[in-house]
Parts: sequence; structure tokens; C-alpha cells
Amino acid sequence: MNRFRTIRWRIAAWAAGLSLIALSLLAGYFYYRMVRNLDRQIERFVEEEVHEAETLLAVSDEKLIEEMTADESAHDRAGIWFVFRDGEGRELFRSTALSSREMPFTDAMRDELQSSRRTWTSETIKGRYARMRTAKYELADGRKRYFQAALSERVAVEARETFLGQLLLAVIPFALIALLGGLVVARRATAPIDDIAAAAVRIQSSGLGERIKLRGTRDELDQLAAVLNQTFAALEESFRRVRDFSASASHQLKTPLTVIRGEAELLLRDRPDDPDIARFAVIADEAARLARIVDQLLFLARADAEHVELAFAPVELKPLVDAGFRRIEPYVTVKRLKVETRLDGAPDAMGSDSLLGTAIQNLLDNAAKYAPEGGRLRVGWEVVDGIVALEFENDGKEIPPADRESIMQRFSSAGDRPGQGAGLGLAVAREIAVLHRGRLAALDPRDGMGVRFRLEVPRA
Repeated sequence: MNRFRTIRWRIAAWAAGLSLIALSLLAGYFYYRMVRNLDRQIERFVEEEVHEAETLLAVSDEKLIEEMTADESAHDRAGIWFVFRDGEGRELFRSTALSSREMPFTDAMRDELQSSRRTWTSETIKGRYARMRTAKYELADGRKRYFQAALSERVAVEARETFLGQLLLAVIPFALIALLGGLVVARRATAPIDDIAAAAVRIQSSGLGERIKLRGTRDELDQLAAVLNQTFAALEESFRRVRDFSASASHQLKTPLTVIRGEAELLLRDRPDDPDIARFAVIADEAARLARIVDQLLFLARADAEHVELAFAPVELKPLVDAGFRRIEPYVTVKRLKVETRLDGAPDAMGSDSLLGTAIQNLLDNAAKYAPEGGRLRVGWEVVDGIVALEFENDGKEIPPADRESIMQRFSSAGDRPGQGAGLGLAVAREIAVLHRGRLAALDPRDGMGVRFRLEVPRA
């Protein structure tokens, strides 16, 4: 259904609708002209009959009656009928096919003929519409005669019905042709929009350095492409400045943090009996945490600038997971977590040993931080179509589907999961997955667990 909501289909529908309106107006005009011409032909034919009757009546009443009687059968087949009356309105002749009620002579007709020699009326004769002409003749001897001639509109009605039938038969193919024509025109008109959209997608996936190619037509779409190119250029410059600042700040912070951590650890070794030594332990831990944040910021800045070089090689995943568990041992001990690993027989991945280790470490940190007291933490694997996937699960509170994408953004956490870190771990893990032509996704929980992250990378 979404296809029918596109601009192309709307343009095609408008084209078909306007074409049908134009066809209706044109058909209405020709129908009106046809009806008018048919009416004129009927009236002209009746007038000729009336004129011929006037000529015969100049000879005698009997001559007119004789001629009408001789041609009566032919006239009836043609749908022509006559009534001849004297000055009082009494019938001197009536076509035998007519009933006594058909082609009446009313007082209204008589009154109208006082001021006009002829009148037109529409009658129903033998179940068909007919045009009737009533004429008054004043003879040389002072007598008056009334002559009525009617012609069936059968031919005209049949012509109108034929015209309408053919018009209805033509509407469907005409509408289809108009719709197809509208689609062709719409496709040609919106093709540049498709090019712009495709270029925008390429820019989104490959970086802001690419631009939309201008066609040189200087039309509205070329102007739109030029404006978008200017916007991309401004965005590229803004991101470059942010990247440079992040990289520069991270690099500048590494040295003082290393010094602070080193001095704190030195004091811990040299003065183990000092009662205030616990404060230096806190300083050392916080310096280490800040150092990790700085390293992650520096990595993201380099990834944005496409300065991360990967040396792909087969990587054993189980040792990386084991090393990660050793680093989160304090979380596991303090929270009394039940750890379950299913890594026996896990195949090697193709990638960078150090980067994959960082991604696995970040995912384990996340799983341990948000696991409840006495909860479970589980890591497993599977292979699908040349992809090896590691899944990290805990039985903490489920991440709402609406937050599963945003939680992997930088400096972000789900609304009901207050941050226990800088909000960079998942962002770094996803960036590493992308660099390995894989992906990181938050999935629906299973088996009574609450949170499930899936890291997919190519299999070696």
C-alpha cells in the first residue's frame, strides 16, 4: 500500500483524474451538439411534411387526405404520424396506428395558435418520444384547418444511447492509458529526486565528503541539490571541528591522567600503612576510569575521521571472552552474579584482536553493570551464513524497543536505566562491529532473561 502513497502515484492519479474530467467535458460538449443537431433534423423533416401538407391543402382537403392515406403504412414504419382537423378541431383524418388519446389538440394549443401559425410540443406516441408540430391554415374561402405532424425520436434516442454506450466503453481504457501516461511522466519528472535520495543515502553511509551531482539544468531540483550540497559541506565542516576537538582533547588528557594514576599507585605502594591511603586508591580508580573514557573518545574520533586501520586475521573469541570476565570479576563477586558461558567449539572470527577484545569487554561491562543483585549473566554463540554471533544476556530490566537504537548512541542510556558510566561503551562496540562489516543490535529477551545484545562479525 505504501507504493500508492508515493508522489509518482499521486501525480499519475491526478493526471488520470484530470484526463477523465477533460474527457467528460469534451464528451458532454459533443453530446450536446449531437442532440441539438438531431433535434434540428427532426424539426426540419417535420417542417417539410407540414409544408407539403400546406401545398396539398391548397388544392383540397380530399387531396391531402388521399396522399396521407396512400403513404400511411410507409409513414408508420418510419415513425411519422398525422392528424388533420377542421376549424372546430374535429378530426378529418388520423393515422390508423394512433390511439384516440395520442396527438391531442388542446385548448392551450388553440389559444397559442391565435398568435402564431405553428407550435412545437413533445408527445409520447406508441411508447416513444416524438416531436409534434401543430400548424394552422386559413384557406382562401375563410375556412380554418389544423394539421398535426409528429416524428418519433427513436433514431435520435438510439443515437444518443449508442454514443453514451461507446463513451462508457472508452472510459476504462482511457483511464488506464491516462494512468500509465501519468506514471511515465511522473517517473521522468521524479527521477532526479531518486538520484538525490540515492546520493543522500550514499553520503549517509560513506561520509559527508560525497556530493550530489548537479545535472546542469538549473531547474528547481538542481537548486535543491545545490542547497543540499551546501548543507552537507557545512555539516562536514562542523563534524570535522568536533572530531578534531575530541581527538585533540583526548590526546591532551591522556598524559595528565597517566601522571595522576601513576602517582596515586606509587603512593599506594610506598605508604601502605597510611590511614589516608584509601583516598589515593579512589584517585587511582577514577583516573583509570577517565583514561578508559579518553581512550574511547579518541577511538570514536579516529573512527569518524576514518583513521582506524584494521589488520584482519583469524581471532579466537573464547580467550577474549575469558579475559573480559577476568576484568569484570569485581562486579561478579560484589553482585553475586551467576555466570554461564557457552563458548565451546566457537569458531574464529575475522578481524582485529584488540578491537574485538574492546567490544567484548564493553558488552560484558554493560551486562554486569545492569544485572540485578544475584542475577544471571550469560554469553553464547552461533553461526549464521558465514557470520559468527556472540550474544550477551542478563536478567535485568528489559530495554524498551523504542530505546534499543538510541541506547547505542554516544553519551546515551535508556530512560529507565540511569547511567553508571559515560555512555560510550555500547557506541564504541557498535563502531567496532561496523568496522568489521558486522553489526551490534539489542534484541528481544528470551528464556527469562531481560537484556540481550548480539554482536555479529565475519567468520574466519
